[in-house]
Amino acid sequence: MLEEGKCKLIKIPWEILAPREVGKSCYFTPRKLIVFLTHHHYDHIDGLSVICKSNPDSVLLAHENTLSRIPKGTWSNGHVAISGGEKIQIGRQMFEAIFAPGHTDGHFSLLHLNTRSLITGDHCVGFGSAVLDVTGGGKMKDYFQTTYKFLELFPRVLIPMHGRINLWPERMLCGYLKHRRDREQAILEAIENGAQTLYDIVAAVYADVDIKLWIVASSNVRLHVDHLSYQDKLPKAFSLEKFQASSGIRFLLRWTVLHVKRNNLVAIKAFLAVGFVGLAFYLALKNKNCSKWMV
Repeated sequence: MLEEGKCKLIKIPWEILAPREVGKSCYFTPRKLIVFLTHHHYDHIDGLSVICKSNPDSVLLAHENTLSRIPKGTWSNGHVAISGGEKIQIGRQMFEAIFAPGHTDGHFSLLHLNTRSLITGDHCVGFGSAVLDVTGGGKMKDYFQTTYKFLELFPRVLIPMHGRINLWPERMLCGYLKHRRDREQAILEAIENGAQTLYDIVAAVYADVDIKLWIVASSNVRLHVDHLSYQDKLPKAFSLEKFQASSGIRFLLRWTVLHVKRNNLVAIKAFLAVGFVGLAFYLALKNKNCSKWMV
């Protein structure tokens, strides 16, 4: 919490605090709240309805792509669509809204100009790297550009929405760039060696990773392939249409079969149970509950 004069900035750990406690905090706030929303994922919007009821004068700031994806009834108070570069002064504290697409196409970060502290949303995470939301407009090209933008801002501190703050911004951001370049190169090499489907590429690139993470990783793989296509790096023999058709249920079925084999589950009941778990993971990803791992 940052408090000085009339400014109070609170990062609410929604997974820890009960809605009732958040409601109390908002209710006893004497002045109008300014709610800055980084993106539309469930773990970031779940408390909005409570804030609406507790502080009717509160105003929501978010990108129009984010506002359009918030379920109806989540926010009924005033809102302002922002596009990036807006200066927000609260008391003696000055902030700048930083458009930071990549994780989603409406993702925003917030720079505290007084201290050069960057609230990164889900672009940066406390452990591993962010999973980009392929269903929410996430793009690898945008992710790279946003990471470079963060470096150009010269922040002193990175404040992710998941995990601890980071006091070495350049090291973290450069590490993200290297990791994504290495992954993309590995994906390209897998394709050059004959991998044609999403499953084949994931199995080759993530062979040393627990298969439980393959479904989460598949989202970033799809976006890396799109990025390779954008750069015109894909081999001519590679069919982008075939690759795209191999995602979704086809990928999920092959993943489920492998999971069954590796765990020696021969009973049909067990097979269906694992398939259900896999489907749940896939639907969770589509519903924008993206886990954060080094994928």
